[in-house]
Amino acid sequence: MDYLEIANSPAMLILTSLVILIVVIQAIIFIRQAIKRGRELGMSDDILKPTVTNSILLSIVPSLPVIVVMLALSVPLGRYFPWLRLSVVGGAAYEGIAANVGAQSVGLTDISDPNMTPQHFIVIGFVMTIGIIGGMVFNMLFMKQIDKATITARSKALTKGTGFVTILSAALLVSMLAVISTPYVVNTDNIEGIVAFFTAGITVLIVNKISDAIGKKTLKDFSFTIALLVGMGAVIIYANLF
Repeated sequence: MDYLEIANSPAMLILTSLVILIVVIQAIIFIRQAIKRGRELGMSDDILKPTVTNSILLSIVPSLPVIVVMLALSVPLGRYFPWLRLSVVGGAAYEGIAANVGAQSVGLTDISDPNMTPQHFIVIGFVMTIGIIGGMVFNMLFMKQIDKATITARSKALTKGTGFVTILSAALLVSMLAVISTPYVVNTDNIEGIVAFFTAGITVLIVNKISDAIGKKTLKDFSFTIALLVGMGAVIIYANLF
């Protein structure tokens, strides 16, 4: 059986829809509770309604990369499972990496490997789902203490006039991105990955420069989404030309 028959089956649609419905209900409950609490604090509808509207509009920009990644993952993993993963606790950067880790753990080159079987698909889905649980458990157990330590360290750094915390945060982010991207950049057997990496990176720099030049800082919020689209477009052009 082709694994996509399972991935795109009505059963998968039903199971996915049930989970996403729970998430939607939670969101509605939280919104209602927030509005209720706002009224208890004496806020009028003239304040609450624009707040809700602006929050909805502001959430559209961060969701654009998620939609792009969902569409990209729906080709190798079916229509419904990426929709499920990116509607609950998944992130645009995490899901693709986790999917490829799962694929490579069962001997595939990546999630686009034509030799994928239903067994491989299950393992990939398991890795994507289980892999992110550790972060949530860690946050529940230790995030409060980390926040306190971070606030204390930042206060001390600002008092002393040093930028150590800022430098450390930037260094950690760069290190994480380097670890994630290196396997694709140095893999000369996967030229498409190299093309996507450098094209997307250059696109981010160009978008940021344009944003600074025209004074539209909000354009930077779209840099990740634009980079994803341009990177995928560059790969499509490369694949058709070479």
